[in-house]
Amino acid sequence: MTDAALLTRIETRPMHEADLEAGYALSKALSWPHRLEDWQFMFSVGEGRVALNPTGEIIGTIMWWRYGEGHASLGMVIVADAWQGHGIGKRLMVEARNALPGVVIHLNATPTGVPLYEKMGFRPCGIVEQRQSNAAAQPLIALPVGVRLRPAGQNDLEAIVACDTQACGMNRRRLIMALLSLAKGVIVDDGGKVAGYAFCRKFGWGMVVGPVMATRTDYAAAMIAYWIGSHAGQFMRLDIPQDCGLSHWLDEIGLLRVDAVAAMSTSGGNADVGPMQRFALCSQAFG
Repeated sequence: MTDAALLTRIETRPMHEADLEAGYALSKALSWPHRLEDWQFMFSVGEGRVALNPTGEIIGTIMWWRYGEGHASLGMVIVADAWQGHGIGKRLMVEARNALPGVVIHLNATPTGVPLYEKMGFRPCGIVEQRQSNAAAQPLIALPVGVRLRPAGQNDLEAIVACDTQACGMNRRRLIMALLSLAKGVIVDDGGKVAGYAFCRKFGWGMVVGPVMATRTDYAAAMIAYWIGSHAGQFMRLDIPQDCGLSHWLDEIGLLRVDAVAAMSTSGGNADVGPMQRFALCSQAFG
């Protein structure tokens, strides 16, 4: 049977909550670290589509997250091994893009995925390093006089959203609201002004630190060191832009690079809109 004939027998539809266990099984088969709880969290703030074979079994997934009216992040593009090479991933990508007309779309691509995404109009705009290890406690990093770390709370929502929007160039309010409920957060308080924030939450095989946004590299390092110290001996992960300035320090403290993906966008990247900088992603899917 030709690919074209086979594809006519493949159905696609919107993703439902009842599909998450099947999606989790697909990611587990690829040795991805995502737990079912991670799928549930991603779906709670996003949407997606699934592909089904002629017997109704889910054989492919894609998810996306809208950030304001002009941006979205796309991820969890999975096709079961037995169905690879039949254009299912491309079909799901086309349907996702059709659901996001006029929107700048961002994604992080493995080397094997880059050629497909380039054909679909995405352009490389950076490298994201995956860093992980069983964290050893780190000395706290001294901050300037008048600057301190403090817990983040619901009252900090507007300030965190403002920082995040400045660093990313897009409004991720819904994601930040969800993180404030699910994760723990800290803020760099500079005389009453928010000069950075960082979240830490359960993910995959342990804990993930991110997003991390700050106006200075030492502020970002101080927040990361705090979270490592709070979870000494546990598995920790960060996904950082390669050019953020933290790679050498993370090597020194043993949070080593284990993989890298290509950051891609339909616009070629985010504009630099202010002094706030992104030091760690929320995740490769969320950006």
